[in-house]
Amino acid sequence: MTNHEKPKEEPRLMTIPEIAEHRGLSRQRVHRIAKTDPAFPNPVVVPGTTRAKYPQDQIDEYFDTRVLKPGRRTDLEQRRADGTDTSEGE
Repeated sequence: MTNHEKPKEEPRLMTIPEIAEHRGLSRQRVHRIAKTDPAFPNPVVVPGTTRAKYPQDQIDEYFDTRVLKPGRRTDLEQRRADGTDTSEGE
């Protein structure tokens, strides 16, 4: 290696709580995303620990390109006395 070549730097590995803090989400939300979205990066096996760790560069790319799908606004739906929606087909 010459003086001008830099060794390849490994990406920082992050745990679920670190990802949650880094992205401003709850731990539970990050866990749910990791379990349900097949596009979520795979964990890296780190010897000596049982905690799942994820490369920060892949996590940042995932969240930066993730398309959010908003949920249904249930607060705008009228409720019947029996608790069923009036917005559903009758």
